[in-house]
Amino acid sequence: MSMVKCAWCNGTGTDGPGGSPCDVCGGDGHINVPEPPTKCGRCKGTGRIRNDVTDQVSNCSGCGGSGWAS
Repeated sequence: MSMVKCAWCNGTGTDGPGGSPCDVCGGDGHINVPEPPTKCGRCKGTGRIRNDVTDQVSNCSGCGGSGWAS
């Protein structure tokens, strides 16, 4: 396993207004992923998917928002 930076919070461990803990990494800022670390193919490692119709951003369903393939 490798420790990699969480893509959703960009390694800060906080998410959204008020500095609440990131839902993806639990506030750690990093995530354990299998070796070798591989970026998610669906979101290209961003952890985010944008809905072109509603223009809303949500967690990538491929990686759960981490940005990394599991």
